[in-house]
Amino acid sequence: MEITKKMKDEIIKEIDLVVDAMKKSEDPLKKLYFFSGIHAAINRVFNMEYDPELVFMHHVLSAVHTGFLGRINAMRKGDTVIVLDDSYFKKLISLSINLKDKISENGNVDDTLKEFIVLLYATTGNGYYLKQKGLLKM
Repeated sequence: MEITKKMKDEIIKEIDLVVDAMKKSEDPLKKLYFFSGIHAAINRVFNMEYDPELVFMHHVLSAVHTGFLGRINAMRKGDTVIVLDDSYFKKLISLSINLKDKISENGNVDDTLKEFIVLLYATTGNGYYLKQKGLLKM
C-alpha cells in the first residue's frame, strides 16, 4: 500500500478507537455502528491518497457491514434461524485488530480480508449451515 505514514496512522488510530468502542458496547447494532468507522476512515484516506488496496479493503469491510446489518435486521423481524451470537462480534473485533496490525507493519492484508469474507458468509443461510456442519470455521 502506497500511502503516507500520516494517512496510515489515521487508519490505525481509527481502528483503535473503533475496537475500543466495540469492546465496550453490549448492543450488536452499536458494535456494528462503530465497526463502520473503519471503512469510513479508509474511504476518507483514499479520497486524499488513492491506492487500489485501500479500495479493496473498503469494499470488503463495507460488504461485511452491510451483511451483518441485514442479518441483524432479519433477527429484529423475528428470524431466529441464523442468530449472530457474540462469537461473530468477537471475530469481527479480532479481525479488525489483525487488519490494523498488518497495516502498521506494511504487511499483506489479503488473508485478513479473506477471513472477513468468510465471517460475512457465515451470516448467510448456506454459510451458517456450513458453520453448523463444522466445515466453515470462524
